[in-house]
Amino acid sequence: MSDDEEDDYMSDIFVSQSNDVTPGLPKVDRLARKGKVEAKHEQDKERNKVKPMKQREQENREEGMAKALDSSNIGFALLQKMGYKQGTGLGKEGTGRAEPIPISLKADRGGLGRDNHLKRQNDIKKTILEEKTKKKIKVEQRLREDFRKHMSNKFVDKKVQSDLYKSQKACEQLDKAKGLSCIQIWFWPEVPKEEEEEEEDNNTGDVDCITLEPYDKLIQLTQYLRSEHLYCIWCGTTYNGETSFLIIYNLSSCKIDNTGIPDKQIMILT
Repeated sequence: MSDDEEDDYMSDIFVSQSNDVTPGLPKVDRLARKGKVEAKHEQDKERNKVKPMKQREQENREEGMAKALDSSNIGFALLQKMGYKQGTGLGKEGTGRAEPIPISLKADRGGLGRDNHLKRQNDIKKTILEEKTKKKIKVEQRLREDFRKHMSNKFVDKKVQSDLYKSQKACEQLDKAKGLSCIQIWFWPEVPKEEEEEEEDNNTGDVDCITLEPYDKLIQLTQYLRSEHLYCIWCGTTYNGETSFLIIYNLSSCKIDNTGIPDKQIMILT
């Protein structure tokens, strides 16, 4: 196309030239340039930012503590003259402290020694609480043991009362069968109040024996039944003679010891 001819903007030449441009690239380049500018701006802002006094002091302190002293330091040079070697511990044998004492700065307004005081108070409270807990556990264990013992004794007492009543009924029947009177007022079952008033003068037993414990009554009544009637309540049998009673009794599984006295612990099993 010559310069004298008028440009035809509707021709295929201009259309093909416009299609050669890849869409989206200018936008990507623009975003990339924008990101670089923002990053540089943030760096400049961070570099020009004034740090707080506390932060600068902390950074300087940490930087100084991280550096080891050398011979240019007057104090370190004096230590070297006294025989100290760098990297070893303090002391003649070199077994002392090798690192400097760390600096602990208080960030709060509490007084010096307050933290240690609070720690001691907390330790004392903790010790008192532990002692109270131990005492409480001991008391609970003792109460449980006392309760078990009480329930065990209560069960044994009920068993003794039951065996005593059975022995009294058996004694009454056997005595009446032989025509014998009651030699102890508690050898027979308790008489109703109406009958007790009528027969009060006929009782020949010792009134003081009423104060015996049920277990002691059972022992005496058991011995009486065996000696007088050759009868054992635990065997539930009246034997024909003393020899027969002794033989069968020794071979039986009667829960009584060899002295003829029932044992409280054994009675729990009967």
